[in-house]
Order: sequence, then C-alpha cells, then structure tokens
Amino acid sequence: MSGKASLLPLSEELYLRSLTGRLVGEHLFDGYRRVAAIAYPDRICAAMAAAVVTSYTYYAGYRDGLGAVFVYDENIDETARAIASAGFDAVYIAFGGEQRLSTVSEATVKTLRALASAGYRGALAVHVRAWLATKQLSAALSDPGLRQWLESLPEVRVFTADLSSRRFVFSRVRFAEGKASLAPYREALLTDEHVDLLRRSIPPPE
Repeated sequence: MSGKASLLPLSEELYLRSLTGRLVGEHLFDGYRRVAAIAYPDRICAAMAAAVVTSYTYYAGYRDGLGAVFVYDENIDETARAIASAGFDAVYIAFGGEQRLSTVSEATVKTLRALASAGYRGALAVHVRAWLATKQLSAALSDPGLRQWLESLPEVRVFTADLSSRRFVFSRVRFAEGKASLAPYREALLTDEHVDLLRRSIPPPE
C-alpha cells in the first residue's frame, strides 16, 4: 500500500506492533465484552489489529464472539452497517504508521461518518496515530453532524505515548465547545526495548 514507511525493517515493525497490541488490548478495552477493530489494509495496521484482539481475548476471557477484525476499504459503509447491527460494545479505529497522516485522517473521518450513518451507538476507541492525524479529532469535530454523534457516544477512549517517561497513557476523551481533551484513567510502563522500537519507527512524510 505504500513505500518504505520506517527506518525499521518489517520484522521489527511487526514485533513492535505485538508489544503495543498487548498493552492496548489489555488497557484500552478493559471493561468491554465484545470489541471490533477496523484496520487499514496494510501490513502494520493489520498486525496491530490482530495483536490487539489477541491480547483482548486473553484478558477478557477466551470465548466465541468476543471480537472481530474488519478492513477499511471502499465498502466502509457496508462494514459500518455490519458493525452497528452486531452489538459490539466498542469499535477500535486501528489506523497507524504505514500511511501518511493525511491518508490516516481521511480514512478516520470517512470511517466515523460511516459508523454514524449506520446508527452505531457503542463506545469508540482510537489509535494514537489516528488521534494525531485528525489533530485530536478536530477533522471530525468540524463537521456538525459528526460532532453531535461523537458527543452522544457513551465513551470515547484513546491511547497516547510519552516516551520520555516510558509509558502509554490511556484516556477518556471529553468534548466541550467543539474540541476534544483527554482525561487519563490508566498508564502502562514500557520496556527499554519497546521505547527503542517506538523511537526508531519513523512514520512516512507527507
């Protein structure tokens, strides 16, 4: 789907997503019973979505119907309708590091618009790169319809990284006057190896 996206070889990129996915599946989805992930159709996002759902199945208790992985493509409206009718507690927008920020932002807004149009009313979880690419969801909040829908959801969560303190921060998103802010609810310490991989995983330029 793209050219060389990082200074890391693909093997290390995939290992990085396994480390990140373990923590995200444990902490971002804590308390939910059924979770859907939507992945951009590239190697890194697919690895991330698979790692997250694998982690979630472990921490939430392995059982049938626990989670599902969907792919972002030209059929996103149909995908959103399938998600909305399936009764998931939360949907995770797993768009990350193999695409340009502008591409991630566009895909995120299209996905949110599709979910809103499909009548999805569950919780929303957002990958850190989608959060950054949309400028803290401002690309979606600028649309009055999407703003109203986002504000109506029972919960919106996001995770961010603080590499200087070697941790992921998991937060609930608060909305006020058309802007989003974060209310942290949990932190997870990162290993030295994990921090090193994150620092060397350079996203593609615009």
